[in-house]
Amino acid sequence: MISELLLYLSAVSMFVGAVGLFRFKDCYTRIHAATMISVGGVMLALVALAIDTVWTVYSVKAMLIVIFFMLTNPVSSHAIVNCAHRMGICPDNLFKDDLGRNVSRRCI
Repeated sequence: MISELLLYLSAVSMFVGAVGLFRFKDCYTRIHAATMISVGGVMLALVALAIDTVWTVYSVKAMLIVIFFMLTNPVSSHAIVNCAHRMGICPDNLFKDDLGRNVSRRCI
């Protein structure tokens, strides 16, 4: 029952993230949609698997993968966005730049 609900939420999260990948304009908002797919979609599906197969080797593996995603996903998303910022790709609606670059400068 709970695992089925988590799988439905996972499917909805993946669908919304996939729509966001097509609808968003720049790489900064697209990385948010991609992160939503991996965190909301994949992690909910793995938790549903762990709940469905309690105390088996599959549930332990699923929870280890969830922990790995929780540790690596924010770091990789930040690295991608930082690289895009250093390359000069500006967001569409930039009003304040916390990294110290001049906002009035023309971006690529």
